[in-house]
Amino acid sequence: MTIMSFFCFYESYGPHILRRRAERLRKETGNNSFHTESQRLDGGLSAATVFMRAITRPLRLLMFHPIIQVSSILQGFNYGILYITLSTFSTLWICHYHQSLEISGLHYIACSQASARLVLGRGFLPESRILLMIPGIIAAWSGALIYGWTAEYRVHWLAVDVGVFTLLAGMQMSDMSIMAYVIDSYGEHTSSAMAAQQFVKSLAAFLFPLFAPSMYHALGYGWTNSVLALAGFVLTFMLPLFVWKYGARLRARAISTY
Repeated sequence: MTIMSFFCFYESYGPHILRRRAERLRKETGNNSFHTESQRLDGGLSAATVFMRAITRPLRLLMFHPIIQVSSILQGFNYGILYITLSTFSTLWICHYHQSLEISGLHYIACSQASARLVLGRGFLPESRILLMIPGIIAAWSGALIYGWTAEYRVHWLAVDVGVFTLLAGMQMSDMSIMAYVIDSYGEHTSSAMAAQQFVKSLAAFLFPLFAPSMYHALGYGWTNSVLALAGFVLTFMLPLFVWKYGARLRARAISTY
């Protein structure tokens, strides 16, 4: 598919299209003043300097951009909860509900259904994306409580699956809103911003499942999910409010560290 795309797909990356257009205009007119904004920023720099700036940009964004730090924490926490759910889900059905290994695997259908992607519209300020997180926040942590307490009292398996579906669907809504916000905020440097976020997400995905089994064993499904839901609600509600209030100013001040 990747090889075919070189021959069948049109270039759709905006900055690259603009660079091609500027290059064509320079050749056609003989006027060397046609350059894109990114070419002006990199003007006079050696290829090695441009390469080092690009390769270190994800780390610089993570270190110096509060927007990336906040969005990485939010997505990292959600990613950690996702991996807690996925890594302990089969244990719930096998040890708590005494189902077979084959039947326990069927419950992952609820997880996969919750991962349906949402298409978000464009055409307004990046901070407007933050409002779209609210339904996801409410749904996610309500689902965590439903999942935890129905599993704690061994309610019918369908109720547990509904809770997991609601939890993961809400997290997906929240994550897509954060992702859209970062894309709108960083434009040409979206890939670097995503790389910075992915570092935190991968770290959370590694660490969270390490303590999840012990936590479930000590507190049970009900109280463990209640603790996680409370922490998640506070974290995913307060940090977006911070971005909503100060996001535009932070974006304007952080351009020099790209």
